[in-house]
Amino acid sequence: MVARAMDIFITLDYEIYFGSNTGTVAKCIIEPTEMLIKIAQKHDVQFSFFVDCGFLLKLDEFRKKYSALEKDYTVIVSQIKQLSSEGHDIQLHIHPHWEDSYYNGEQWIINTKRYKLADFSSNEIEDIVKRYKKVIIDITGKAVFVNRAGGWCMQPFDKLKDSMKANGIKVDSTVFTDAKNLSHPYNYDFTNAPNKTSWTFEDNPVEEKENGFFKEIAISSIKVSPLFYWKLFLVGRMNPYQHKPLGDGRPIASSGYRRNLLSNYTQQPVSIDGDNAKLLNKALRQTSKKGNEFVVLGHPKALSRFSINALEAFVIQHKANHNFTTYTNYFKP
Repeated sequence: MVARAMDIFITLDYEIYFGSNTGTVAKCIIEPTEMLIKIAQKHDVQFSFFVDCGFLLKLDEFRKKYSALEKDYTVIVSQIKQLSSEGHDIQLHIHPHWEDSYYNGEQWIINTKRYKLADFSSNEIEDIVKRYKKVIIDITGKAVFVNRAGGWCMQPFDKLKDSMKANGIKVDSTVFTDAKNLSHPYNYDFTNAPNKTSWTFEDNPVEEKENGFFKEIAISSIKVSPLFYWKLFLVGRMNPYQHKPLGDGRPIASSGYRRNLLSNYTQQPVSIDGDNAKLLNKALRQTSKKGNEFVVLGHPKALSRFSINALEAFVIQHKANHNFTTYTNYFKP
């Protein structure tokens, strides 16, 4: 049982894959998001979508030359408009590697040498934040004030904060406590973050500062045993129809990542991606001891039939006693 009523945020990073096989827009974004829309409509809940705006800008650039991209651009914009009109939150997700990536007529060529926003100059950062935010406003006509850093790479934040302030980005939802990954292309260290569900900060998202300009609504996290991942890989092989990701691409290779999962306890974001959805109830109980906000991470591309069903079961179980909300609804005066 959860002692207190929680504000539950179901959040989705709306993007394709960034490895050598990016997958298709239909399988990675549109079709799994349609499944989420059906759950939301059936149970009268709303989710928060962090849209990869750099990808939309690249689609807009290359669609004039390639008809397949024209279709991808059109269906994405149409779906985002639908999501927004039905009360879902559309907020900012910055993967700046799109500045160096391109379409060669057959596939996307992904360049991750500059994967995090801090890899760019101050003027470039200002331009990226401004342009990426404008993408959402042009589609939805609604306020954009929340950021989730691509790949959780938002450090060093003091290089980013002026651009975020200038563009009205006042809320962040990137940090998950006790996590760290310094292997390329990732670069984040949240090990010193407050053991809370939210806090204010100024120069560093893991250093709480009273009355800081920025508000961190942290992604909830949970310690996961290696046994969980051994079972996950076994179940996936036994029943791929239920447990295989719906997206048809592959993620960026990260050296030693899988080996670490299978051999050590690791701190992970609470997630509805694949079999991670099994941990939702346990994570909710644990998070309720730290604060009022429970933020669940997901990616349409990484959802499975199993996790879609698990999400719906979670909503049914908890919607009477907890508040499924979005950032816009949460921060309304």
